[in-house]
Amino acid sequence: MNQERINDLLHKVMDIKQDTQQVLDEISNMESAYEEQTGREQALEAENAKLREDKERLTSLEVQLRDKISELKDKLVEDIPNMPTIPKDVAIAIFREGVKQGVEDACYEIDNSDSIEISDSECMGNFEVEYTQYVDLTDHIDTDWMRGKVGDYEESNAIATLKGLCETKKFECRIHGIDDKPTNND
Repeated sequence: MNQERINDLLHKVMDIKQDTQQVLDEISNMESAYEEQTGREQALEAENAKLREDKERLTSLEVQLRDKISELKDKLVEDIPNMPTIPKDVAIAIFREGVKQGVEDACYEIDNSDSIEISDSECMGNFEVEYTQYVDLTDHIDTDWMRGKVGDYEESNAIATLKGLCETKKFECRIHGIDDKPTNND
């Protein structure tokens, strides 16, 4: 009976040894899995930290690029006018020549026809009134005086006349020094 008991205890010890070995194997597997998981977590945390740094760097670059784009847009609007610019001296010369030519043409017309006929008529019911008068222009207009005044435009008068002309008459140009856009540098 002792032998049986010993065998029985031996079997129990073997079972315990086998169970212990299984527990040790499971513990070893768990430790490996833990180390593997810990390694993955560390790798993921390192990757996450790198991604956060990249995100911050990219966000900073995005802000810088937006600022630069805004600056370039503002500069483009300032530097490239949407219409040609005429130098002020050229605009004044064109103005003076235009006035001179206009006065010369008007004087020529007056010199070649020294009188005009003014007539008007109006009907009221069956009643009609007609008015006609001949006016001798040489008595009323001194074309020599007009011609003498043609070139007598000071720059300040020409500038005052030209100021806003491009905007109000919808000319497709700007006059440098007269129609310039105000800048914030003043």
